[in-house]
Amino acid sequence: MKEGRVQMYTVTHIYEADFGCEERADGAKAKCVVYLEDENGRQRHVEVEDEWLTANGIEEGSSWKENITDEA
Repeated sequence: MKEGRVQMYTVTHIYEADFGCEERADGAKAKCVVYLEDENGRQRHVEVEDEWLTANGIEEGSSWKENITDEA
């Protein structure tokens, strides 16, 4: 049985993903690295498409909700 919980974060920084000396592959969408911090000060980061951030109105200072599923 799976039980889920929701972890809330605050978006602290958003940076364009760095492709180093290589450019994005043809047809690849622009990505961003999003830095998150929870209410206990724990930090993590995720990489998502810039288009998704815009469509969902995510910017620095926004709330970020993540569903976490635990196996029981």
